[in-house]
Amino acid sequence: MYHAEPVDDFTRRTASQVIYQIFPERFAIGGGLGSAEKLAQPAYDIPGAVRRGWDDSTMEQPWGQQFFGGDLDGIADKLDYLTGLGVTGVYLTPVFSAPSNHKYDATDFFTIDPMFGGEPALRRLIEALHARGMTLTLDAVLNHVSDRHPWFLAAQAGDPAYRDWFTFDAEGRHQCWQDYGLMPELNLANPAVRDVLYRKPDSLVQHWLAQGVDNWRFDVAQDVGTEVAAEMATCVAERFPDASLLGELNGFSASWLAGRGQAPGFHGMMNYWYRTATLAWLAGEIDALQMNRALADARAGYGLAGLLCSWNMLSSHDTPRLITTVGSVEKARLALAMQLTMPGVPLIYYGEEIGMEGGADPDCRRPMRWNEADWNHAQRDWVKRLIAIRQANPALQYGDVTVLGDRLPGNALVFLRHTGRPGEAALVVVNLGDAPLEARLLLPYSHWYDGVPLRDALGRSAEMRVQAASVALDVAPGEAAIYEAYEPYANYTFFKPRNRG
Repeated sequence: MYHAEPVDDFTRRTASQVIYQIFPERFAIGGGLGSAEKLAQPAYDIPGAVRRGWDDSTMEQPWGQQFFGGDLDGIADKLDYLTGLGVTGVYLTPVFSAPSNHKYDATDFFTIDPMFGGEPALRRLIEALHARGMTLTLDAVLNHVSDRHPWFLAAQAGDPAYRDWFTFDAEGRHQCWQDYGLMPELNLANPAVRDVLYRKPDSLVQHWLAQGVDNWRFDVAQDVGTEVAAEMATCVAERFPDASLLGELNGFSASWLAGRGQAPGFHGMMNYWYRTATLAWLAGEIDALQMNRALADARAGYGLAGLLCSWNMLSSHDTPRLITTVGSVEKARLALAMQLTMPGVPLIYYGEEIGMEGGADPDCRRPMRWNEADWNHAQRDWVKRLIAIRQANPALQYGDVTVLGDRLPGNALVFLRHTGRPGEAALVVVNLGDAPLEARLLLPYSHWYDGVPLRDALGRSAEMRVQAASVALDVAPGEAAIYEAYEPYANYTFFKPRNRG
């Protein structure tokens, strides 16, 4: 793909975001309260609740029932911190009423959990985000509910109005998510279920969009299915054309993407494919050939719009944290450089920017550290710098990608991001090898002309000039470089407007 494919306004707008993922129970407590004061509120008077101090371990069970007190007002209080980092949007794991700390087991899709401050707190957060030009993405679980949900209790009791909202066998056992009995699966083949989830104006999806929520992320997309995704995209687009719908699938998600409003429906996916490839390469489990091909396969399979609207992630509430996984600050820096330059929307899990550690769930859900003495300031500065570089270059936001590293010796990922505007490009080199990457690279790109100077936006590699559609790379081992063109002359310009096609 040597010529940049054009993108529409929706894709450009979506792809230009930098999203920050928050697990609301663990980010911040609003109103200046501490955990003890917050957890004394009536919302936490539920069976099995275990109250923790903000600095306590998450490893002490019971799973899902330990509470630290984070809420939506706490998030609103920290928005200046996020804008200072360069974040443009926030994604929250579920906030609807539920008995657990993670809220993936809803008892009411139409109320905000009082632990988080209820609907008034959501309104305050939306207003605060929008005042800063930021977006809010909520998490919807269309596949299952809590076994305490009134719909399921009615179905269990034999209520004919709700019995076929779920699936029961002859012995009365119900279908449930991965055999976890506390999460009964909804019967998505039932039109009444689809109506209340997304088809009607007062449905879950449409109701909250009307309240000011900007986008949706859908849990366990493989269980929701392509038919539902396609129908939902059509319903939502008619009333909320600017809303982005993103699905979760831990794998290669190409068959789930087919453009805006067309089957199968999702505009983007959580790009676990990138995560798997990145972490495997950094661990030495795959070579540079597979790493470069992984990026090329995503471009070919997802399509440009689908790839640009997908979330580039390195960690989440479901995975170990980045620095714990890769084992060193140096490899974490390379992973972050890849995340912020590969095509797609960067998704930064809360605390990654300050080097928080944590193994598998529940260890990856530790409360956010707000004492700056606990921060890895160098990592935070690195993330801020990468975000600033990305947001200053349209090619890194919504440009097409040409993979080049699979034609070079050594152990490097190399790719060119480029838009249809002459000169608007970035050459990204990540050298994981033990030796400097010293090689001449042919550039199949028409708008970096002979003599165009390129400098590394990270300032870690020497400048170079394009020489007859090629460059002489010299990147140190364990380093990343982001080469961008600039105009060196006072009375001459390389990138003339008349060359814009």
